[in-house]
Amino acid sequence: MSGITPMVTELQPGTHWICSCGQTKNAPFCDGTHKGSGKSPVQKTVEGAPQRFAWCRCRHSGNLPQCDGSHKK
Repeated sequence: MSGITPMVTELQPGTHWICSCGQTKNAPFCDGTHKGSGKSPVQKTVEGAPQRFAWCRCRHSGNLPQCDGSHKK
């Protein structure tokens, strides 16, 4: 999986819907393209200060949609 790295974004406080189907055109956010796929977006709520997240792109993370470093193995 060399060369596949996570997408790092900073989320502002509030509720965000993160894509779990891999088909969104607005990564990492859900744009509704999952409809009919059996997948659902993941709700991520940020409270207080903005937070940085690393989103998995290799699809092997045990903590999808967040990266757990599996791409390094």
